[in-house]
Parts: sequence; C-alpha cells; structure tokens
Amino acid sequence: MSRLNLILVVFVFLLSGCTVWKSVKNFYRQYVDTDPGIDLQLRGTGNEREEFLARVIYPVDLQLNEVLRWIDVQDTYPDEKWFDETLKAFPWLSGVAAIDRSGQVLFKRPAHQIKPVNYSLLLTSKRVNGRTKVRIAVQDSEFGPEIYLARPFFKDNLAEGMLVIHFDSGSWARLSSSSQEFAIFVGDKPVWAGKHAGLNKYYAQINSTELLKNGVFGQMNMENRLFYWFARAVGENWIIYLMTVDKGE
Repeated sequence: MSRLNLILVVFVFLLSGCTVWKSVKNFYRQYVDTDPGIDLQLRGTGNEREEFLARVIYPVDLQLNEVLRWIDVQDTYPDEKWFDETLKAFPWLSGVAAIDRSGQVLFKRPAHQIKPVNYSLLLTSKRVNGRTKVRIAVQDSEFGPEIYLARPFFKDNLAEGMLVIHFDSGSWARLSSSSQEFAIFVGDKPVWAGKHAGLNKYYAQINSTELLKNGVFGQMNMENRLFYWFARAVGENWIIYLMTVDKGE
C-alpha cells in the first residue's frame, strides 16, 4: 500500500467520527507530529506534498471532531456551568446557546456579541421533534461566515429545543498554521477560501452528491489544477476540505 493510501485510510477513520478515535490518534502519530509545540516539518520517505496535505488539515478537523463529540453527548438541558465549560474547552468558538422549539433564546454565552447571530437557520430543515443527528448551518455576514452546530435536548423523551455551538469559519481554519493552503465548503457553500480566492465559481460546477457516492476522499480537477479533497459527514450535510496540488508534483 502506498504512503498516500495509508494517509487516506487514516482520514477515513478520522472523518467517520466513529468510536475508534483512540486508534486513529495512534495511526496519526506514525505520520503526523501531533505535538503543537513542534514546528510543521515534513518527515518520512514518502511524497512530501502528500504528507503535508494530511498534516495541515489535522488540527482543524481534530477540533471539529472534539466539538461534535462534546455536543452530541449532551441530550438534556444543561446547567449554566456547561455553557461556560464549553467556551473554556474550545476558546476559538464564538458562542454557545440553548433555544426553544420556536428559536427563542433560553440561555447563551457570551451574553453580548458584536457579530450578529441567527439561530432560526437551524429551524428551517426539520422541526425539533425527534432524536436527530447534530445539524449544521452557515450564516453569511459582513464579518465572515458563521458556522452553527446544533442538537436537540430532551425532557421526558420529548424534544424541548436545541443546544447550539457556533464559530467563525476563519477562527476555525486558522487553528492550522497552514490555513492558506486549503479551502473549506459546507455542502456547496464556501466558508473558507485560504489562498484559493475565486475557487467558488469552479466548485459550483461540481455535483457534490455524485462526488461523495464513491467515498469520502479523492481527487478532482478545477481551474486546470489538481485538488485533493476530504469530506466529513455532519448530520445530513458534509464538510469538504480542498487542497491543491500542482500537476507537475
């Protein structure tokens, strides 16, 4: 098996969000320096560009995975301490809130924000009436895209509202010291361009449903360039990371 295939196998586990996360971290230690105090230096005897592509995404997707796990296990209305602990555990988040079935805010941290928030985006696809997976939504604003993750909370097996975690797409992407190297889409919606300004119009021509039929990673050609892509399922939607590789490499 080639080194790239080994890296992609690791990503299949990572992006699946399954319970073998501990094993995934052990795999990653073979190919990626996970100590944040270590400068990103390419190592190994494989294709250096391929290793780099895996490594630049790791800190971003790792934190997303941890946030998803954090909110997914909280299925009842929490006390105020939970909201404060969420922001302490993930200081790059913009905020955390609880809303009722109509979208009215029950509690939130921080109490005031400069960037406007719109929790009603989470109410458009399905009513809060069942044990659904974590859902995702994107809000455009003059300050940049805001990404929302939410899950229902229950009382006596009835959904009473949703817990919401939201964050600025730039704050999230910049968890990687090489954030300019990749772009991120939520479904067909661009949330981070990196150095790939203008990529949106080319990606809009891609049928993401067809793209994801055969797996969660692969290659595609856009704007006469070769891109690697990796995808993570979030509820009924997908987060797709794109990284360019010059055809000559």
